Amino acid sequence: MIIAVDAGKFATKAVSEDNKKTIFRTKSTLITKSLDIEAAGNSNKITFGDKSYIVGDQGEHIDYSLEKNTVLHKMAIYLAAYRLGCNGPTNAAIGCPTNIYVSKENRREFSDNIKNKPSQLIIDGSEQNISFDRVLIMPESSGVVYMHPEKFKGRRVAVIDLGGRNMNFGIYDDRIPQPSSMFTTNQGSMDIEGRIKRKLEALYKQALSTRDIEQIMDQGGMTYQGKIDPKSMVALEEIYHEYVEDIVKTINQGSNLDMLDVVVTGGTSILVDGVIPKYIPHMQVVPDTQWTNPSGFLQIAKEKFNG
Repeated sequence: MIIAVDAGKFATKAVSEDNKKTIFRTKSTLITKSLDIEAAGNSNKITFGDKSYIVGDQGEHIDYSLEKNTVLHKMAIYLAAYRLGCNGPTNAAIGCPTNIYVSKENRREFSDNIKNKPSQLIIDGSEQNISFDRVLIMPESSGVVYMHPEKFKGRRVAVIDLGGRNMNFGIYDDRIPQPSSMFTTNQGSMDIEGRIKRKLEALYKQALSTRDIEQIMDQGGMTYQGKIDPKSMVALEEIYHEYVEDIVKTINQGSNLDMLDVVVTGGTSILVDGVIPKYIPHMQVVPDTQWTNPSGFLQIAKEKFNG
C-alpha cells in the first residue's frame, strides 16, 4: 500500500493509491483515570506506546510549535494510515515544512521517527499492525507541482503554501525546487487566529476561546447579542488584509513576486481568497487546493516506490 500524508497543525489529510481520502483535525486529548471517554464525531481513540488519547475533532490539545517530530503528529500519521485501510508494511510520502526539508539530517531524523513503530498501537479497541517500510519526505509547498505540472513546465514559479501553523514558500524552476529560495514562517491560520483574538477581545472586552475564534472565522463575524455584529465583520476584513500584506512583505524580502508567476495553495488560502488578488493580482489558484499537497505527494511516491 502506498499513501501520502499531510499532517498539518490544523488538519491531517491523507490519500491512498486506491483513491481513498481521510481528513481530521490534528488535535488530541490525553486519556487519564479521571478522564476516560469514548471517541465521538470525527475522532478516534488510540493507544500509542504507553498512553491513550482521543485524536481528531474531539481533541482539545493543539501543537502550536513549528516542530513536526512530535507524538501528536506521529499519531496523526499512523491514524491516517489506519483510516486508509493500511495493514502491515506501508510506503508513505509525508510532508514537512521546508525548513526541515532543506536539511538532510532533519529529513532523516523525521523519516526514522516515523518508521520507529510505537511499542503498542491500538485504535478503536483493535490492535494494529501498521509499519512504515519506506518513507519519502516532501516539502509541504511541492504537492501542487506534481498535481498541476502544466503550470510549472518551462516556467519559474513561486509557490505560497498557506497552512494551519506555517507558511511555506519556494521557487520552482521548470518544476525543480530551488533550495535557496525555500523557507518556512509561522504565518498560517493560527497567526490569523491570534490577530482575531487580540483585536476582538480589545473591541468587545470579552475573553475568546479557540473554538470561539474558529466560529467567528467560519461565519464571517462575531455573534453578539444574538446576531453577527457588523463591527466584527469590518475588523475581520481588516485582519485578513493585514495578514496577506504581511505575507507579501515577508516574501519580498528575498524574492520579488512581481517578477514571478505565483501559485497560492493550502487550506488557509481559501479563507483569504478574496483578499490575496488585491496584493498579488497575477496569482493563480488551483482546484481542491487543500488536497494538493497529499495528492501531489502520492503522484511522486507512486513513481518512486513503483519505479
